[in-house]
Amino acid sequence: MVPACAQTSGNLQLVSEYAVRGISLSAGHPAVQLRIDHDLDDGWYAGGFASPATLGERSQAQLIFYGGRAGRLASGLSWDAGISRTAFLRDRGYDYTEFHAGLALDRASVRLFLSPAYYGEERTAYLDLNAFHPLDDRLRLTFHAGVLHTFGAYAGPRDRTDLRIGLASTFGDCTVQVGWQTLLHAEHGGPPRARALTGSAGIRF
Repeated sequence: MVPACAQTSGNLQLVSEYAVRGISLSAGHPAVQLRIDHDLDDGWYAGGFASPATLGERSQAQLIFYGGRAGRLASGLSWDAGISRTAFLRDRGYDYTEFHAGLALDRASVRLFLSPAYYGEERTAYLDLNAFHPLDDRLRLTFHAGVLHTFGAYAGPRDRTDLRIGLASTFGDCTVQVGWQTLLHAEHGGPPRARALTGSAGIRF
């Protein structure tokens, strides 16, 4: 039996604002982020993500650890399922776990995320849609839509929807992105929404 080969890669990125599902986690300031991925030939993967984050008035580090398995179906679709754990080093009451499963084509993907206690509170489901369209050899148009549904007696009257459209260009190991994003049905007085204009630059190693 030939053992599966492992591959480790990383990505260092500067973002104009750290935004998650339409919510700002950097108080509108730029952030430097690091991601490390470890993949096996049999489809298993694991990784970690680190970024500065701001919750309320408290600045701190956020760490995300994740793992799962991906594969390809006979139809040409690929599938992915896994689990992640998000931790805030100063406000541990906001830590949460999410389970995900999804399908992807060459240029589009859909994932469903389920959390038993999102940010330490209620159960949530998040539907994540992503797609891109190449404009030339380096430039592509990107699109994202996400819907967050909260279960429980204190859920808001409507689901929260975030949308983003942008342009991305790759030069060797470097990727630059600019875009526009918005948040629909956000709760009044809730967490701060991300700015409309977004940008990032990253290098893969």
